[in-house]
Amino acid sequence: MQAQYYCPRCGLAALDTVDNKLYGCTQCGYTYFHNTAAAVAAVIYHGAEIALITRANEPGGGLLDLPGGFVEGDESLEAAVIREVYEEIGVDLRLPRYLFSIPNRYEYHTIRYRTVDVFFAFTVEERPEFVVNDEASALHWMRPEDVDLKQVAFESVRAALRRLLPKS
Repeated sequence: MQAQYYCPRCGLAALDTVDNKLYGCTQCGYTYFHNTAAAVAAVIYHGAEIALITRANEPGGGLLDLPGGFVEGDESLEAAVIREVYEEIGVDLRLPRYLFSIPNRYEYHTIRYRTVDVFFAFTVEERPEFVVNDEASALHWMRPEDVDLKQVAFESVRAALRRLLPKS
């Protein structure tokens, strides 16, 4: 059975896919663009180790992830990664350094969102104290080569960790 999509304007089950991001209502003519969302992730270095959290919630609850999340409407990428790090591990970091970006698909409540995940680096001199919170149930410090990628929540983070491996 094919999923029915409801038009946000007229409310009828008449929203048809035009292409991979464009939808059109066959009843009222409304056009809806489901654009890629921006997300950020922090690679926080302490020596040769990086910070990983255990996700407290779905998707990926109980799995490893880098601190990060979605960019809010009127927020820069840099402000978003600083905010997300503070929310998830309680550390107020500044001056993020851009690393790279990776496209991703993020499934939440049966909807698959397309995202572009932007990775930033930070360095800390001391490991911060961590308090369990609504978003992260644990904080781990690991060398990228020691991370079991099967225990990482998202493909984009697995790809980022592979990019961070020491060059041989």
